Amino acid sequence: MLNGLVGATFFGIAVLIIVLVILRYFFNSSVPGGNELLRFAFIYTTFIGAAVLVGRREHIAIHIVVKRFPEPVRRAFDLFVHALIVALHVYLLVLSFRWISVTGNNMAEELKFPLKYIQIALPIGCGLASVYALFNAIEAVFAPIPRGELSE
Repeated sequence: MLNGLVGATFFGIAVLIIVLVILRYFFNSSVPGGNELLRFAFIYTTFIGAAVLVGRREHIAIHIVVKRFPEPVRRAFDLFVHALIVALHVYLLVLSFRWISVTGNNMAEELKFPLKYIQIALPIGCGLASVYALFNAIEAVFAPIPRGELSE
């Protein structure tokens, strides 16, 4: 579901960019609040998309050294990495609520609504990434070893 949401938002961003460019360069006009809306959509796709990638295990990782170790060591390292991801995102989650409480009542310049509705993307993304990383850590410990890896 989140993949579809992020994909639809990216599609909306692409359409809005095309419309804004055509209006600006051919008709010397623009959509009121269009640039701000683009920025807000990009913020949401960044934080939600990052959480989706953590869930798919497509986050930044360097496997060249880890692949040389036996399966139990690789699992322990995978558990450690995902525990760090959980810790980082829980810490960011706590900090983000403090940040929103201080700056969230500021108004968006063009669209005139409180910025807390945009800033909430950070704790949503951090919360989702924490949950996904927690499930990945559990899977690292309890998932059966694939048959192809038993012979390594």
